[in-house]
Parts: sequence; C-alpha cells; structure tokens
Amino acid sequence: MNSVIEQIYTSGMVEDAEGRQFAHGQTVVTRHSASLLYHLIREYQPDRCLEVGMAYGLSALHICQALSENGNGTHIAIDPLQDSRFKSIGLLNIERAGFGDIFSFYEQRSDDALAALVAQGASFDLAFIDGSHLFDYVIVDFLYVDRMLAKNGLIVFDDLWMPAVRKAISFVLRNRAYQLIQPGWLPTIGFKERLLRRARRIFQDPFARDWKLKMIPHNLAVLQKQGADQRDWTHYRSF
Repeated sequence: MNSVIEQIYTSGMVEDAEGRQFAHGQTVVTRHSASLLYHLIREYQPDRCLEVGMAYGLSALHICQALSENGNGTHIAIDPLQDSRFKSIGLLNIERAGFGDIFSFYEQRSDDALAALVAQGASFDLAFIDGSHLFDYVIVDFLYVDRMLAKNGLIVFDDLWMPAVRKAISFVLRNRAYQLIQPGWLPTIGFKERLLRRARRIFQDPFARDWKLKMIPHNLAVLQKQGADQRDWTHYRSF
C-alpha cells in the first residue's frame, strides 16, 4: 500500500502545506472500509470512479491506489469543504502519493457538481457516496449518480451506522433497479464488534424494515445497478 496511506493510519495525523500536523480523528474513512473499497475496485476493475465527500483523502487514496494497480482508470472527487474545513490536505495527499495524473476535483456542493457532470455527459462505473448524511442529500446524490452510472456499475454508500443513510439505501433497493451485493473480499471483524454494530443499528430504529442493512457486519453497502429506471409514473413501494 502507498506509504502516504500507511503513515496517516499509523500516526493518526495529517499534515498541511506548511508542515503543521493535525489529528484526523473520526473524519477519515476507517481502515476496514478503505480496504474494502480498494479490494472492490481491484475485483471489478472500473475505469471511471466518482466520490462525493473527500475530507483528508483516505478514500480517494485507496481508490487511486487500486486504479493504479489495475493499470488504468480515473477518479473524480467532490468536496465543498476541502479548503475551508480540511485545509486542502486531501488534495495535498493525492499529490504526495503521486496520483495527480489520474485525479480530478470539484470544490462545490455535490448537487451543483453532479449536475454539471450530468450536463457534460459524464459516465462512471463506480461511485462512493460519503458526503452529507442527511436523508434528502443522500437521495439527491444517488439520483444524480444513477443518471451517470453504467449498467452493472456499483454505488458504495458509507456509514451504515446512520439511520438516514440506511433509509436512503432502503428506498433505492425497494424502488430502483439495484441489488445489494457482497464483495469478494471482506475485512475481518471480530465477533464482539459485529454484535455491537448490529445491536446499535437495531436500537436506533427497531421498527424500520432495513434488516438486511442492519445485519451487514461492516460499514459499507455495495449496490449494483441492474438496468435503467423503467418505473411507471404511479410506482411506489414503501421502504
């Protein structure tokens, strides 16, 4: 794995352009989730990847690392807070890791940037949605991404521990032509941690229908697009 990735996870710190260091805390994707994302890209070999929510760049680094090892592919990230909140450290980490030639960036709200990409006729094989975790924002990100996602393409949603994210995924699975899939590689998660994750999700919203999502031991949901949206205008399935 790239030395920049290892240094960040080992030290728990990130560094800005002036050499000042900051504890990254909970603002980076976990090593488990990042590794799953990396192996997913190695397994499915997407050419065009998209990410909503970059922060300090750990997910983007893993995506670019996998694309680099695949031998081809490009990645686009969107984050309106990259400069104001994250001091452009995510972009610096991409350059430090040597991935600048396969990486593009939009410092805009995701709804604005995604709309622009749709207007440009962009298309993608894999998208990682990890921006705002408010239900309506997750749905808007999905709606734009779906318009650009190729058939059999993948959407990866982060932070299954959040009820709003699970609710948005439930809508997609119940109302759109997507299937929840299990990646070929999964992180090793201890029995106690799996039990605690499932218990927390159940107690958060015990009457919700998202049992499949609650039982996933890791924190990512991987959905594969089965085809174009062909619903009748009166279609609705509760979720």
